[in-house]
Amino acid sequence: MNQEVESKETKEQKEQIEQESDENEKNDKKEQTQQQEQKKKKKKNKKKKKWGEEEEIMTDFDDDWQNKVKTSKILQDPDLPQHIKEKYAIYENNPYMMIVSNVPLNVQLKELEEYFNTLITSLDPKITERPIKAIEYGATKSWVVLECSSKEAKRALVTQDQVQFVNNCKIKVEKPRKFLERILNPQAKEAELNADQKQEDNTRLYLGGLPTYLRDEDVMKLIQSFGTTKYFNLVKDTTSNTEISKGYCFFEYEKTASTAKALKALNNLQIGDKKLKICKKINGRDQPSNYAGSFLASCDLLRIPQVQQMLTIPQSALIPSKVVQFLNMCSIEDLYEDDIYEELMEDIRSECIRFGQIEKIEIPRPDKDSGFCNPAVGKIFVKFYYQIPAKKAKFHLAGRTYNKRTIITSFYPEEQFDYKDYLING
Repeated sequence: MNQEVESKETKEQKEQIEQESDENEKNDKKEQTQQQEQKKKKKKNKKKKKWGEEEEIMTDFDDDWQNKVKTSKILQDPDLPQHIKEKYAIYENNPYMMIVSNVPLNVQLKELEEYFNTLITSLDPKITERPIKAIEYGATKSWVVLECSSKEAKRALVTQDQVQFVNNCKIKVEKPRKFLERILNPQAKEAELNADQKQEDNTRLYLGGLPTYLRDEDVMKLIQSFGTTKYFNLVKDTTSNTEISKGYCFFEYEKTASTAKALKALNNLQIGDKKLKICKKINGRDQPSNYAGSFLASCDLLRIPQVQQMLTIPQSALIPSKVVQFLNMCSIEDLYEDDIYEELMEDIRSECIRFGQIEKIEIPRPDKDSGFCNPAVGKIFVKFYYQIPAKKAKFHLAGRTYNKRTIITSFYPEEQFDYKDYLING
């Protein structure tokens, strides 16, 4: 009997322990669910706060901004003419307006308008109407005022700071209030101008002696063989119906190493009947233009499209290939001599093998018996097994000197090389 009583007691104890453990588990689950609910509530509250802040920012569109114009502090500026003050007060308070600065001087308003219409619609495809309602120059042509046609267009544009425009030129987009505070504060303005001028003087280059038949893309291909540019302007004579190059340009590289390479390689480089002259800007002023001119500029043959096509640098010179073309490494006379030819071949091989395996080297030579030279004589072609070594060789050997000659490099189409067609320009 005693054993039965003891067994009953132990069962009851076990049952109590199990009940207590179940209750503990239930309580733990309740606490977990309560904690999860509290976290969800906190997240919802945070989201509400964020949306609330965004709505407050956009309430500028509902304000009577025209009344704000009348009380603008800009109207009290004693140094500004009255009509400028009135314009600036409108720019500052009109909620649909944005400022675009660092605008290149040769860019037309229509180009900017089309560019920003395309940019805004790409940022927000839901915008169906033209995003830019109006565009006008500011006090100078270096900055422009955009008026957006809708809140959505303005919202899309506010997200931008610096945008990439034509010819790798970066233009700045900002709210009018911030921009006007900067240009109307004399100390800040002077410091900014001095900093920009100092940087520009150190990095912007002048290149003169260019044949006037060369177009923007031709000159760009020449200077970009040493690095990527962030500014480029080929100066043109706008007095005639067809804009003709004046034979000089200004440009700026993104990296200082490219500037040093170009200064070394392009100076006194022979192109056509001209020698190039390259130097940095002096005292913030551009170097004088290329007054020497070129007899080719007056040649009527240059008006013929076929002749212009022959003189232009082809697009294939920029498309990466396994084949690299080297120019200005030797003269035609050098290639008549077998020992000079073999020495040149060995020098090319030993230099290019550093970048990767070489499949073939071609150096066209003149005919020894007749003395005939086809147009490919003077060029050197190196075909690598892979494209990456070819890219490295083109980049590192551009601007180097060989026998006091500045090397010019470009890619060459692999298919033409395999067919032994060496007559493409570039």
